[in-house]
Amino acid sequence: MAMAKGWSLALVGGLVGGLVALGGAGLWWWQGRPTRLTQRATVASPRAEPPSPTPTGGGRTLTAGQPHREQEAMALIKSLYQSLSDKDWVQARLAFTAALQDQFDPAFFAQFQRVTVQDLRVTGGTDGQLELTGRNTYFYANGDTQEEERRYTVIWHNQQPLISDSRFLRVLKPR
Repeated sequence: MAMAKGWSLALVGGLVGGLVALGGAGLWWWQGRPTRLTQRATVASPRAEPPSPTPTGGGRTLTAGQPHREQEAMALIKSLYQSLSDKDWVQARLAFTAALQDQFDPAFFAQFQRVTVQDLRVTGGTDGQLELTGRNTYFYANGDTQEEERRYTVIWHNQQPLISDSRFLRVLKPR
């Protein structure tokens, strides 16, 4: 009886261990897959503004490889607002770092029919991050709109752009 119990425990343990290993391998594979958001974020924006050759952000200069990063950052932010307008909360959440994902509140954006971002421009940056400013327009169901200016910080994690900070700056056109 003791021997049969030992074999059954070993069999169950082996089965559980195999499932854990298979799950870990699946998670590793899944995290490496490009999502619709990251695929869109790597496509150059057709209206991307030309890169600024002047120093920005308190004397920090943008490096030679930065124009590509500027396009990626702008495409990511535009893609975020498309996902918000589509009410695709899962895709919208993927635009953020883990810390901002925890703060993301779909209920806030659900009140709008559509949300857009325009006039994105780089206002600062280093090799590891870019700061951009843009004009957001919030479209309410009753036809009202409100425009505001926001600042975004975009970082690169595993070669993918992510929004690490988004801050309200000022109302441009009140509701």
